Amino acid sequence: MKNVIILHTDQQRYDSLGCNGNANAKTFNIDALAEDGCRFTRHISANTTCMPSRASLLTGLYVPGHGVCSNGIPLWRREPEDDRVSDRISMNLFGKTVEDKVPTLADRLVDAGFETALFGKLHLEPHLSPKAYGFYESNDAWKEASIEEDEKPYYGFQYKRLIMGHGEMPCGYNFGHYGRWLHKKHPEVAKMVEEGKDKIKQPSERGDIFLSSLPPELHNSMWLAEEVCDYLDDKRDEEKPMFLFVGFPDPHHPFTPPEEVAKDFMDIPLPDFAKLSDIKGDKPSKVVKTMESRFVEDVDCEYAYKNTMASVHLIDKAVGKIITHLKEKGLYDETIIIFTSDHGDYLGDFNMLQKNDIAFNNLLHVPFIIKDAVESDKGDVVGNDGREKAVTSGDLPKVIDTPMSNTDVVPTVLNMLGMEVDEDIQGVDIFNEANRDNTPMVTCFGVTTEYRNISLYDDTYRYTYYLATGEEELYNHKKDLKEINNLVNDSDTDVSEICRAMKTKLMVKHVQSDLGIYRHYSLW
Repeated sequence: MKNVIILHTDQQRYDSLGCNGNANAKTFNIDALAEDGCRFTRHISANTTCMPSRASLLTGLYVPGHGVCSNGIPLWRREPEDDRVSDRISMNLFGKTVEDKVPTLADRLVDAGFETALFGKLHLEPHLSPKAYGFYESNDAWKEASIEEDEKPYYGFQYKRLIMGHGEMPCGYNFGHYGRWLHKKHPEVAKMVEEGKDKIKQPSERGDIFLSSLPPELHNSMWLAEEVCDYLDDKRDEEKPMFLFVGFPDPHHPFTPPEEVAKDFMDIPLPDFAKLSDIKGDKPSKVVKTMESRFVEDVDCEYAYKNTMASVHLIDKAVGKIITHLKEKGLYDETIIIFTSDHGDYLGDFNMLQKNDIAFNNLLHVPFIIKDAVESDKGDVVGNDGREKAVTSGDLPKVIDTPMSNTDVVPTVLNMLGMEVDEDIQGVDIFNEANRDNTPMVTCFGVTTEYRNISLYDDTYRYTYYLATGEEELYNHKKDLKEINNLVNDSDTDVSEICRAMKTKLMVKHVQSDLGIYRHYSLW
């Protein structure tokens, strides 16, 4: 059986990699992985923020399916012995007990005999929740020394080495295993960061843009690589296939890379940012409100971009260390390796930074690279129908332009492993020719109803509908990837038929994917 590794970054745009056309990028290891595998040019996140997107990636469900519609809402999971009353009520009403969980890819692979391990940021539970809620990924819970020794499986992961927060936050004592390690092994560095003595000012006046004197080898990106290599050397069961999730907290804001890494990026040219002055065709009122409220100065865009490119380079070095170690141990050819991210960042476009729950292509278009394993003779894989299933052998196309969602990752990986894909999974196997007309859906349901919007991508357009106002957006990405011209409000173009067809398909898809029962902790 093949191994699986997902290398997952946070808030990384599609155009941040050399293999995706960025001439300023120093992503030699990730680019080499793309050469060995398959690169998708139109990979779309199911949501513009962390928790909903990650839930889709790991469950194969769209946002209405898993119920994590915003940061702060945990992916459903319960201990059945603590809730017998709900089971009895549900059995009387529906003839079945309450679902214990929304299965993750890790859950499914454990059931198939895999060993599973989590490194870094997972973020399926809210970091800011009080300890009383009982969430493992809570900063409040990590104030307790004993939590470091917690060995209970977590969303299907049997081994855990956690990082929480971004920028320099992970250096804190209550931000996961990395913070604990830094405080124990390098207390002088942890204290320096805690007191803000490592901050190196840049021309931007923003508090989230600066350089750090933290040594690169002590940064959480490199710590992750060391932890993965250590696991491969001493902790894994060599008799079992493995599934590793490696969650890099970078390049998510704050934009604070180590100075030693960033110095090589301070003189790179800036990209041609999308400009407010170029907009043609009115945008929906909530988009306009977002652009007004999030306006930042040109100098902020400049240094956020340069610092991000430095952080991406450090991630690339960590990826290179992991891949080199896999090759040294003879595991590289036996392993499916995925590199991707949860969502992007405005990063200077329209003079904005960071992200929110509004559909922009620079927030939704993220990298996706997948390298298959070369299957050795490990026995036949038999499907539920009793027939042998074909197992892929590493011969993937180099580039695929078919639209793909991170919701499609679970069924694609399961098929590559020769495993059955349950009917409840909403994504598709993207390598199946029957799915070449795939239309990824995006659900952005924030706390307030006025901003709620849903989108549909096809091979040409992004269509978005705002539920509160009925406003629409339509962009032709083959001509307008920066989304300058909203064709819905362009008097020179009649797109009414395109919008009508995409709106109908979007509404049907959204309703069909709604599995609201997962959003309830108990019945009545």
